[in-house]
Amino acid sequence: MSDPYSSKRTVIDLRGFWNRLLFVDLSHREIWTDSLSEDLWERYIGGVGLGAYLFTKYGGNFDPFSDKNPIIITTGPLVGTAFPNSGRHEVVSRSPLTTFLGESNSGGRFGFELKRSGLDGIILTGISDVPVSIFIDDGEFRIEETPELWGLDIYQTQDAIRKRGNYSVMCIGPAGEKRVLFSSIMNDEGRAAGRTGLGAVMGSKRVKAIAVHGKKIVEVNDRIEYNRAVKEASKSIMESPVVSGFRSYGSMIWMDGGIGFNDIPANYFMDRSFQFDDLSSIKFHEEYQVSSYNCAACVIGCGRTVRYNGLTVDGPEYETVAALGPLLGNTSFQNIVEWNHEINRLGMDTISTGVIISAIRHFLKAGLIDDAAIGSYYSDNFSGINRMIQDIAMRNGPGNAIADGLYRYATSLGIDRDLIATVKGLEIPLHDPRAFKAQGIVYATSTRGADHMQGDMYQIDIGGDHPDIGIVAGDRFSIDSDERVRTIIRTQDFRQVYNSLIICYYAQPDPDLIARAYSLATGFSASIRDLVDRGSEIINLKRKINEDLGLRPEEDWLPVLVRKPIEGEPQESGTTDEELISVLQRYYRLRGWGKYRPPQR
Repeated sequence: MSDPYSSKRTVIDLRGFWNRLLFVDLSHREIWTDSLSEDLWERYIGGVGLGAYLFTKYGGNFDPFSDKNPIIITTGPLVGTAFPNSGRHEVVSRSPLTTFLGESNSGGRFGFELKRSGLDGIILTGISDVPVSIFIDDGEFRIEETPELWGLDIYQTQDAIRKRGNYSVMCIGPAGEKRVLFSSIMNDEGRAAGRTGLGAVMGSKRVKAIAVHGKKIVEVNDRIEYNRAVKEASKSIMESPVVSGFRSYGSMIWMDGGIGFNDIPANYFMDRSFQFDDLSSIKFHEEYQVSSYNCAACVIGCGRTVRYNGLTVDGPEYETVAALGPLLGNTSFQNIVEWNHEINRLGMDTISTGVIISAIRHFLKAGLIDDAAIGSYYSDNFSGINRMIQDIAMRNGPGNAIADGLYRYATSLGIDRDLIATVKGLEIPLHDPRAFKAQGIVYATSTRGADHMQGDMYQIDIGGDHPDIGIVAGDRFSIDSDERVRTIIRTQDFRQVYNSLIICYYAQPDPDLIARAYSLATGFSASIRDLVDRGSEIINLKRKINEDLGLRPEEDWLPVLVRKPIEGEPQESGTTDEELISVLQRYYRLRGWGKYRPPQR
């Protein structure tokens, strides 16, 4: 239908935004737009900040699969413009995996096209009685029944929809339809809003896909000066030596860089007994036919495709290689490419899936699981892993219980919490907290659970710091001081700015350029310190949401599994209970969160 734009409020003429949100009531098949007051756009920036605010208004303490739990998709003020690496979108909902606020963002073209269609975001509520898809065509939108797409994988779904027009497609795979609690929302081939299981929420609403195409030009407040800021930011990014590595080898470059810091975990975080050279990013690019691609507005081009068995498939990212390689004890790139494609095809988070597969192998070897059907997945040099992935996605046999996530699965078997690689129910990523101890504090305190994207201390403490805004590199084994904890907090605040504008983390221009671009785009005057302060406010808002959803202080914790020093590595790489409690007490005091209470041991 065409948009009558019957807002309940006076429409404000903004720059950098359309002040236009699309509401879709799936239960009643109603669709309309509405706007927000100017102060809300300024206060919450966009992206995750806007998504968290909208959750307070339209979400609440409802079952994640309830008709009342919304899926909120947002863009930011820089999205849809030429600002480098701003082609992203954010998805927010209550997570079925953690039960707390779920959030995940993705690159590709979807966010860019959504913004160019004249929308700042979408709010889905209700539940459809049949599978549907939503089509957005440059200011017009409709809901269509698409039962023929239900059951298709994510590549088949995107291909089917693109036959109808030049769409960017966001969709779920069979795992989302089956409500696998770590299923992802995929877009533009294999780009993923992967973490916290929001694909399961989309599946519960029987929404298979959202297809969008837009041609509108996003107006900015000062076009000439904004274009100058874009050029300066692009130059600043391209001059970074780190970017050179991403351009040449993609995010997998950390398979070569991270090992020097003992940052790549092996054998379910137990040791580093692994031939890491076998999975070098340089070796991968030498042995396979690899091509690079860029997301919308990207100047880096870290995306990879690879030829495999006569197909061109999405290449694995660093986290995927680390999870399906050393963490599992697998040295075969061929296995990783195959498993990555299968996980993507079915629509699951490669981090959660990889950590779960590695964990179960360890539990079998340790005698904590005695199940021949599960053991068969790992026989003959991992020959059954593809079948395991399929069983999880389709909830077949042993896969049904595993599909509820590592924490639920392991605790149902009586396995000790300190052996379970999760925080708040979210599987721990592949940056080892013993390599960069401040990263462990980020994992422990992040609002969405163990999360390397809410604060990248593994980059900060090797020199990627920003002293002008209070982010100062330090000893990577030192965390128990107010100075170190302030840097952790400020880093988390800064990353909220990225996730709200929205900008890819790999783009690291001068922070003042980011603030200048924001001000020139929107007309809202703000320094980078002003924006980081708003990032702090966004974190506190998300914290309040989580408390309303039942979060307790003792859930800000890190299992011993990733705190115990690995044999042969420095003792100071470990974190005792006492040190962790002391740091978290400092963190709470400096955040103004009241008194920290550790879990009962």
